[in-house]
Amino acid sequence: MDAKRVAAAGVVSATGIGLAAIAVRRLWLGVSGTAGGIVAGATLLLGVAFAVGGPAMYRTDVDSDHLLRVAGWNTLGVVVTTAVLALVAAYQAATGGRVTAPLLTGGVVVGVSAFAHVLIGFNDVRRIRARTVARQRQKAAVVNRFVRHDLKHHAQLLLGYGEQLVASGGGGDAVDPGDVGERIADIGSELADTNERIAVIDDLLDGDDGRAAVDLTALVGERRDGWESEHPRGELSVDLGADLRVAAGDHLGTALDELVENAFEHGGDSPSVAVEGSRTGDEVRLEIRDDGDGFPERERALINEDRTETQLDHSDGLGLWLAKWIVEYDGGRLAVESGTAEGGRVTATLPAVDATAT
Repeated sequence: MDAKRVAAAGVVSATGIGLAAIAVRRLWLGVSGTAGGIVAGATLLLGVAFAVGGPAMYRTDVDSDHLLRVAGWNTLGVVVTTAVLALVAAYQAATGGRVTAPLLTGGVVVGVSAFAHVLIGFNDVRRIRARTVARQRQKAAVVNRFVRHDLKHHAQLLLGYGEQLVASGGGGDAVDPGDVGERIADIGSELADTNERIAVIDDLLDGDDGRAAVDLTALVGERRDGWESEHPRGELSVDLGADLRVAAGDHLGTALDELVENAFEHGGDSPSVAVEGSRTGDEVRLEIRDDGDGFPERERALINEDRTETQLDHSDGLGLWLAKWIVEYDGGRLAVESGTAEGGRVTATLPAVDATAT
């Protein structure tokens, strides 16, 4: 049973039960005139609608967090309207005025306000979902373009190597089978890497937003030897402050791998890469810098979302996009900066977790 869905449905149903109880009590005591009957009937109708609407919300396909958002709007409508009515009643009492059937009158006003706020909540959720779908479509378009490009490129290479082997077997120019085999193996390794990246993206799209406390210092330490062994000609420096625990999912290490690999690839002839991290308030800021020529302006604008990715205007690597999506999935943000004197710099900002948290 989903506690969030139960809570959201309970809030809405409780509103309905309260309104229905007010209406039934008034009807039991009797109402005066047609107007009184209409008000009591409207209050009862709203109460029934809310009482039934709670379980109906629970059974919808709306995300649990979004249902809580709708329930929050409902609560806001009830609390604010009740507070305003209480002030009005207090003012009237102070000036000698009197409201007939104040409970019923207030109930119908609160019910209408709560109903309006629930509609606002669902519209808010619809807007959020539309934005989420748009971002997922952007991710799908980026992945589709990269995968198609990689498959086409690697297919052309494999065809070329195959033709060389056929020509060599038929008495053409001599070809070193070992060299060709090594190149084919490299292609297979690159395709495997692409497949692993796509698997991570699938997890991000289908995940349940589960995050836990991750010690960023320990995570970097676990991967440092691997980074240095893969780039023996490069230099890696690490400077991480104390208490760098962040709330993250299972793929934060993949994001670090992609960012550090990107820095080594775009560094100088003997690349120098620096990884630095510090905590400020409730955020942890991680910087990965290299001594290369920096990111092209087009690349920076796309990753920072200053421009929209299109078929004719797109960044050059899937790894940087993957790191960005992982950081955003973990509730953080990623930005790229560049300068000819400083080289390239990527900054990932993640939500911090206190050391006492479990």
